[in-house]
Amino acid sequence: MSRVAIIVTAVLALFIAFNVITIWTLVRLHPRRKGIVIALATIGNVMWCFFPLLNARTDFSRAVRAIFGPPWFAWLCFAMVYSVFIALVALMLRRRSRIQMASRLFLWITLVALIVGVYGALVPLRVEHVPIALKNLPPQLDGFRVALIADLHVGLFSRSSRLRQIFDVTRAQSPDVVVLAGDLIDDDPYFTPKLLASIPSDLSPIAVLGNHEMYGEPMEMIARLRGSRVRLLVNDAVVLRELCFAGISDYAARTDALKPNIPAALARCSAASFPILLSHQPRAFLEARQRNIALTLCAHSHGGQCGFRPLRWSLAGLFLPYHMGLYRRGESQLYVNTGTGYWLLPWRLGITPEITLIELRRR
Repeated sequence: MSRVAIIVTAVLALFIAFNVITIWTLVRLHPRRKGIVIALATIGNVMWCFFPLLNARTDFSRAVRAIFGPPWFAWLCFAMVYSVFIALVALMLRRRSRIQMASRLFLWITLVALIVGVYGALVPLRVEHVPIALKNLPPQLDGFRVALIADLHVGLFSRSSRLRQIFDVTRAQSPDVVVLAGDLIDDDPYFTPKLLASIPSDLSPIAVLGNHEMYGEPMEMIARLRGSRVRLLVNDAVVLRELCFAGISDYAARTDALKPNIPAALARCSAASFPILLSHQPRAFLEARQRNIALTLCAHSHGGQCGFRPLRWSLAGLFLPYHMGLYRRGESQLYVNTGTGYWLLPWRLGITPEITLIELRRR
């Protein structure tokens, strides 16, 4: 058996175990809600039946992903957390009545968090003002304003009105340039026209590719953006007022031609320009530091779509060293946008959608 097959089998076995534990426990602790439990578990697992069709790129496959994807992901997360929670509670409390009470409390908290999180993903829009002082920044660039948008994940159910609101709010900040830091669409380039139709005619954003463009058809995505108002940088650069934005491809690329190449992007910068690196994933910061690049702008983390911004804590921080906000290592700085949209499940708890307005200052 191949390594991939072993990993897939192990993951499926784990997910099945979480499902069995969750369903069995809920039915035993809350027998009067058995019908609801079975219904939710069924809806939450329907997606597994359509996994072979997800990349078919048909109207049917897009509808299946958009309709059954969110409940699948929500149920999967719930089953994992609930299984661990109920196991710990059972070890500590032991008495059935107390375990039942703890389970009921957990379910109510989950319901409230679901409602608040859906509201947080679809309604508020946070403009994060971030002054960044840079050594050797040319005097004429002092006060240059960069608007950073990321992780829109435009898909079947993305509202055009919401996309227009995002770009209208961005334009109202009077930025000198707008940067789209990857994951513009949700895998399928089919949704590119919806994105482009939402961009005001007087905006010409700079963009880089993200991992979700790579999961779909990256070459088709590149072709769709060529000639549009979006200036896509694939290991390329553009100079604006002596500021060079060097944009690299994404690390999820499956071909050598699309792999990130920082030297190739920087080579397009003029000697007199001040370079800023654009990448979807924060992992580019390691090489940026080695090359003494003063500023890197990226996204990717979504802030885990769950966190507490004032304490700079997010779920993504459990897995990524750079997951939100501004970081400084020596003379190099990194800013991680926590996402303006959401992935699959419209849910953000404590990490509202972010538009970042970065103002460059001389240090």
